[in-house]
Amino acid sequence: MTKAYVVAVYNKIIDPEKLKNYIQDSRPVMGALGAKALAIGSNISNISKLEGIPPERAVIMEFESVEAAQKAFQITRQMRKNSKEELIELCLF
Repeated sequence: MTKAYVVAVYNKIIDPEKLKNYIQDSRPVMGALGAKALAIGSNISNISKLEGIPPERAVIMEFESVEAAQKAFQITRQMRKNSKEELIELCLF
């Protein structure tokens, strides 16, 4: 089975408390779907970009399958809406 990777990039963290709640609420979902956090960063302002302002947070997650990654995305979609963070990129590889 082919592994899948999800990269989430947050341009601006609007409410750190809501983001913290989203992280706590989504952890059991991600764990149940076999997600493995490969990289989590919230102080990434020293990353060079070709243009624009560096994001405030980035996360890379590994899943055992594309289907598991898609399911995690669907289940946590409402949680992300409730946190109201500006998620500028969510890519599935």
